[in-house]
Amino acid sequence: MGQSSLNPLGEPPLVVGTLLSFPADSLSAEVPSACDIIEIRLDHILPDPNWLERARLIEQQIYPVILTPRLKSEGGKWLGPDEERLPIFKAALENLSAVDIEFTSKIREQVCDIAKAQRKTCIVSHHDFEKTPPLAELQAIISETQNRASIVKVTTMIRDSKDIVTLRSLLANQRDTPLCVMGMGSLGTDTRITFPTLGSYLTYGYLDKPAAPGQLPAKALADQLRQRLPAYRQKSRVDTLL
Repeated sequence: MGQSSLNPLGEPPLVVGTLLSFPADSLSAEVPSACDIIEIRLDHILPDPNWLERARLIEQQIYPVILTPRLKSEGGKWLGPDEERLPIFKAALENLSAVDIEFTSKIREQVCDIAKAQRKTCIVSHHDFEKTPPLAELQAIISETQNRASIVKVTTMIRDSKDIVTLRSLLANQRDTPLCVMGMGSLGTDTRITFPTLGSYLTYGYLDKPAAPGQLPAKALADQLRQRLPAYRQKSRVDTLL
């Protein structure tokens, strides 16, 4: 059984607020009402020798942190060899709550194993900025990684309504490992609101700048979920991710 048995994030859905840069002084006072978790996109921030200290400060003062040094091949800005990210993932898992690594990464299984040993959350993600692959292909990705990942994240470009049906079908089957499913592009924006009501564990919005096509401000997502899901309550702080 995968790490999902540890119930890493608590009760879904949860809003992730993405940062593409560290704030000059402190985060806006509205951040606690805008999200439940903060994702730091380290690939947009490096080089910064103090990244870990600054990330730890955000986690201590506001919310748990997901550290994401995204590969260029999946929409990120990490230009170095994949393997050179391993020390970053190790440091993050020793000090922060969660990391996000791509399904295609050569070091995916190593990072998942480190996360399990540290009892931290490892999100394994798949991004397709061109299309939405067939359902069988997406299901195969989930099946291959769900026993190691804490959460499996699938994000694809929405070209028409059939693509939305494909992604919705991923949420239709019950699995031990939580899924985060979202669509990109203008046609995919609404999936960031509707899919959490169908069982998507996380939904992502931005805190400073959009990180993906069709992404909404995190606060807008949280506000919409409050309206659509009576059970959704903004947390003063999410418990430490396991």
